Amino acid sequence: MDINYYQEQLQAKEDMLARTTEFLGQIQNALIEKNIHLSTVQQDIYDSVNFAKLIQTSLLPNADLLKIFFEDADYRISQQIGIGGDTIFIKSTNSGVVFCLLDATGHGIPGAMLSISGSLILNDITSSIEIDDPSVLLKLLNYRLHKTFNYNKQSIAHFEGTAFYYSAKHNKLSYSSAKGKGFLLNTKGNIVHLSSTKISVGEDPNSDFERFELPIFKGEKLVLFSDGLTDQFGGEREKKYTVSRLKEVLANNSDKSLSEMNEIIYNEHLAWKGTNEQTDDLSYKLIEF
Repeated sequence: MDINYYQEQLQAKEDMLARTTEFLGQIQNALIEKNIHLSTVQQDIYDSVNFAKLIQTSLLPNADLLKIFFEDADYRISQQIGIGGDTIFIKSTNSGVVFCLLDATGHGIPGAMLSISGSLILNDITSSIEIDDPSVLLKLLNYRLHKTFNYNKQSIAHFEGTAFYYSAKHNKLSYSSAKGKGFLLNTKGNIVHLSSTKISVGEDPNSDFERFELPIFKGEKLVLFSDGLTDQFGGEREKKYTVSRLKEVLANNSDKSLSEMNEIIYNEHLAWKGTNEQTDDLSYKLIEF
């Protein structure tokens, strides 16, 4: 073959390589521009979530209000992405105090919107009416949620949790629970599960919630929590933390102060979670009588 043929073939390959190199350079430049745009969007989202966290956190009550009525009180909220659906509510009345721990449908931004709405509705209810029955409080919250977030006669806003009312005058504590999770821990480390109604708040506008009485004895502790605590995946086998593990930790530390128990529970959660992502919004409330 003539040497010109080989030269033509070589030139063709060089031209193809040059066009390919130019094309890949264009792609690389486009990717760089996209990455810059995505970084800007990510930073905007991060800043928005942080600001939303400040707004949601500002609605959280001071646990010191409960210390007026009880020996001690403490709580912790750790939302999955900084904002979420867990809610703590505390408000004094003319004759006592109302307090709740509620877990809204979902997490993240939708959960946070429901959480804030729930807190505002609870505040409005307790400001308008003197509430001395937690079952009435849940019934009113249930009705308002369903009325506010009604979509084709089906509510899209549900809460699970427990509401309490303490009468300072009669030294009586009553509660009503909608799939709520909680224990009573006595001074010997024995644990009693709190009773619960098996319906969610906001599920049906006509729902009723049973009222329960809880005897108060000095030194006993009340522990309320959302399922973000017990449903966390982790450990050596990537399993859920479970209620039984929480009970064991509580029983082994029943003599600790509430601030110590708060740290023990949270450190146990972190150790179990390890390098895993947080499974759900997490909250718990501790009260000592």
